[in-house]
Amino acid sequence: MSNEETVEVDAIDLEDMLKCNLPTSRVKKICRLDPDLGMIASDALLFVTKATELFVTELAKASYTQAVLEKRKTIQTKDIDKAIATKQMFEFLDDALTDWPETESSRTKSQSAVVQESIAEEDDGIEEDVGENEEEESAVVEETEDAELALSESMVDSVADTPQMETGT
Repeated sequence: MSNEETVEVDAIDLEDMLKCNLPTSRVKKICRLDPDLGMIASDALLFVTKATELFVTELAKASYTQAVLEKRKTIQTKDIDKAIATKQMFEFLDDALTDWPETESSRTKSQSAVVQESIAEEDDGIEEDVGENEEEESAVVEETEDAELALSESMVDSVADTPQMETGT
């Protein structure tokens, strides 16, 4: 193989490696949020976008692993939190989710727990009405879980389409 062919093959490999699924325009908007960053060259933006994509891919894989360990297919906030706690490369994100808003499904579950506690304190006659409420609440929880599953499946499909990266961990 001549030097020209090697350079051409290397250029093609580099182009394939730098193809991004994330829109560079969105990454550029995020970069503009930093007041210390004036301008960003297009090459630098491309590398930052690819690095962001690889980082999100690794975080998604680690979070999905945590969900699978708990015999679930849906990634939840607690899975992301555990992934951050267990992998050293995410150590800088420690406590990043402390102010994260409570999800709809967890609110529904806690409301269901309150309803069940009140049932225990009331007569048997009230239990029939609560049964209807539990069916409605379980339908809401089921819809939320279906939406979360669809989101996680699309994330997994997106991760599967990205080139694999070997990590040192």
